[in-house]
Amino acid sequence: MCNRYMEKEGNDGPNPTGKPSPGDFHSDTYNLHFKGLVRQETSAQLSAGFRVAICREEDDSLLFQMKGSLHDSVITVLEAELMALKRGLTEAVSLGISHISICCDSFQIFELVMGRSAPEQENIALLMDDVQRIRRELTSSIPVLVTENQAKFAYKLAKESISIRTPPTEKKTSGGVNIVINSVWSG
Repeated sequence: MCNRYMEKEGNDGPNPTGKPSPGDFHSDTYNLHFKGLVRQETSAQLSAGFRVAICREEDDSLLFQMKGSLHDSVITVLEAELMALKRGLTEAVSLGISHISICCDSFQIFELVMGRSAPEQENIALLMDDVQRIRRELTSSIPVLVTENQAKFAYKLAKESISIRTPPTEKKTSGGVNIVINSVWSG
């Protein structure tokens, strides 16, 4: 459903950072860090981006990272976050990873992934259906609610990706930029 909104930016597409043997993915545990951000350019224009990083849990070495744009005129922060999660899980499966910890910096997303709360909107329910379907392809995928200090890593990565390309004419007229974040950094 939401893949039509995703676009990889320039050279910032999938970036596997190492070439471990295929057997390594099945026995090691990895951490999935993800972040989706929405930036309000003008009163009528939103830009959104995401960043995904997969790190080896044992030594926190980066295995994979990716950032991209999300295109939808009415995207919410929750949708951007769930699209980032979906993309990260998809990449983990395609890399052959079997065990992954899903690092959630939002209590709302943590509760949705744990199945403790039900989505109220249809678009969120569809995204969560996709997330849960992808999770079933993994041997284990454990949601972990991370602290502010642990989540700064994902936030930094996503903030870098929010520099979404806009046409030069729009950049000249956009004025101040407001970043809308539904997380520990919004205050």
